[in-house]
Amino acid sequence: MKLKKLSSLALTAMLTVSMLAGCGGSTGADQAAGGTDTKTETTEGGEATESGDSAETPAASHDETYTVDFYNVAANFQGIQPGWYGKIVKDKFNMDLNIIAPQVSGDGAALYQTRCAAGALGDLIILDNADAQECVESGLIHDLTDVIEKYPNLAKYMEQIKKFNEQMGDGSKIYAIPLEMNLNGPTDYKQLHVYSYPRMGWDMYNEAGAPELKNLDDLLACLKSIQDAHPTNENGDPAYAISLWKDWDSQYMENVAQLTKWYGQEVNGSVLIGTDNSIAPITDKDGAYYKMLKFFYQANQMGLVDPDSATQDWNAIVSKMQEKRVYLYWYSWQYGFWNSPAKGEEGTNYVEIPVADTNLYQPSDTYYGDGRVLCVGSQVSDENFNRLMEFLDWYASPEGVQIQHAGTEGLTYTVENGKYKLTEDGLNRFSAEVIVPEELGGGNWNDGNNQINQWIVASCDINPETGEPYASDMWSTSIEMNQTKTTKEWSEKFGAADDVEYLKKNNMMTVVPSINIALAIDTTDISLIRKQCGDVIKDSSWRMVFAKDDADFDAQWDEMVSQLDGLGFQDLVAFDTEKYQPMLDARKAAQ
Repeated sequence: MKLKKLSSLALTAMLTVSMLAGCGGSTGADQAAGGTDTKTETTEGGEATESGDSAETPAASHDETYTVDFYNVAANFQGIQPGWYGKIVKDKFNMDLNIIAPQVSGDGAALYQTRCAAGALGDLIILDNADAQECVESGLIHDLTDVIEKYPNLAKYMEQIKKFNEQMGDGSKIYAIPLEMNLNGPTDYKQLHVYSYPRMGWDMYNEAGAPELKNLDDLLACLKSIQDAHPTNENGDPAYAISLWKDWDSQYMENVAQLTKWYGQEVNGSVLIGTDNSIAPITDKDGAYYKMLKFFYQANQMGLVDPDSATQDWNAIVSKMQEKRVYLYWYSWQYGFWNSPAKGEEGTNYVEIPVADTNLYQPSDTYYGDGRVLCVGSQVSDENFNRLMEFLDWYASPEGVQIQHAGTEGLTYTVENGKYKLTEDGLNRFSAEVIVPEELGGGNWNDGNNQINQWIVASCDINPETGEPYASDMWSTSIEMNQTKTTKEWSEKFGAADDVEYLKKNNMMTVVPSINIALAIDTTDISLIRKQCGDVIKDSSWRMVFAKDDADFDAQWDEMVSQLDGLGFQDLVAFDTEKYQPMLDARKAAQ
């Protein structure tokens, strides 16, 4: 699910990156300077003890199992956390995490309103910034001011936490913990890969003649050549260049919105924000939303779009990627569903393929947070509050963070000479069925993975125990393993070590400071207009992908714009233009 960017009139310049994107590391020395002189340990009973300078951590009893209602806008799973991660949490804290996921509930807006009206949104809560602000004002969020610095792992991020909470309530208290924070610094982009960009199998790209791609027409022609040669995968299942899914849509078609970044604009509400700090309506026919929507339409006209696209969900896409039934990726983390060192040596890994006329909109690394926050519900008892804070401190600890981003020692990675190294199961954990031993929780590794799907600490942060990022793809052992036939041939052809270097060197990427400020909350009238307009944009966008011809596509676009104008879309654009201007002002100040 995508991030909503949120705003307030505060002009605090806090730099972040979008959700799910990792970031590059810094040195172990830099991390040590960031305040890692405290350490949390867990006793056999699961109680946290501490060393270092923090005040005494409040005691928490684990005598009774605590089923934690966890309202979570980031989750793609609903129910009790299963498998190996559920067992770790149960063994350490005697907790079951009952994840309540609005985006898979059927009607997320109704679920949110119902739970807010009942006065108990959740025991733990993950929300977009603006909704969190609203919940603070409604009295649904617990005050953390007097206790949070008693928890040493959370205390390491107090600069970021305090900065963000200056915008909450009257600015004097702490209610929310920003997500995806790191201690590496706020202004750069240090990943191995950009977040959204065209990606294809290296073998198939070469089989198609390794053409130079000047624009989207060339990209489609290359994909057509690949699909014509491989209409099915090796098992005979239908395969397509492009496969889409609906369940991440919010106010627009999310698959389209992610691709607008290729051409220098990011969708925020009803507007497109450019790398040049411009703001334009999403309906601007010269804008990137129209351009990328037409890209999908043209792909469908060429027979390149999976006919299941309008009805399948994300889980169906995962299965198809694992079976090589999708030939175009655009998220960097999709690599995990196919790529491996062995496939890299075969030359079959997916890699970025430059498209010459792109100017990528790339947010900088997370530092102050990513646009979502983690809160504790105001209704929890004192005893349960202590248990929740203990869990959150562990969730931000080196042990907790490493488990989130790489799994467990012995199963997914080993430690050799102080270096972490992925096992074969660790390499394949997203792309194949890895069976977990019963004593570790049993079942399939991916099913038992952390279904919270958001972290307090970003994978790019440095693990003080290794001096390397928590992200397994950025361990020195992984980088060495991934120097394969594919990467070497790619580097030789494109004259760069990786896609980040290539795009920077060729002025095809603009890194923009991402601003983590709480944006203005919709009024009742604007909220209604946004809902109605969002429904029209989503429905019209999907229909346009499958339009019968150019005339039908253009007629549907014009009809969409006309409907939006009748629903007050211009008022929404005016509201969003004013809403996002403080973010642009803060971005300019940070550049």
